[in-house]
Amino acid sequence: MGRYYNYGTPGLLNVGSYQIAGLPYLSGSEALATGNEDRHSFDPLAKSITVVNHGTHAIRVAFAPTGSMSTPATTHHYVTVSGALAAAGATGRASTLVLDGRMKDVYISQPYGGTTQYDIYAELTNIASGEMVVPTGSGISE
Repeated sequence: MGRYYNYGTPGLLNVGSYQIAGLPYLSGSEALATGNEDRHSFDPLAKSITVVNHGTHAIRVAFAPTGSMSTPATTHHYVTVSGALAAAGATGRASTLVLDGRMKDVYISQPYGGTTQYDIYAELTNIASGEMVVPTGSGISE
């Protein structure tokens, strides 16, 4: 008679979850206005994200809401994705940011004036977001 094993569910240190192709997640905004911030939550966790800025204004990508940062403009705990470059009367070329790592939430904000458009693509693992701690501290929110 054979033995049956229950290996449980994958956790944060499950290497295979990061090696296989991720499940797709697509979203974005057609009109992210000045001072607004979009939150993208991933359940299961994302192993990679790609942010494409189609608008003319730069956007910021962070792992904590910029409203919770003491001084977001001077601490620089975000990555800026430049606005699309366009000649007069021509369609601009989009700016792209690719980040690899374990991500539960990503915040995209636009502090520069006007509105802008962006797309976000994520590769999701099979690891439940409840396994991940909320990142805080130096380099994230302080």
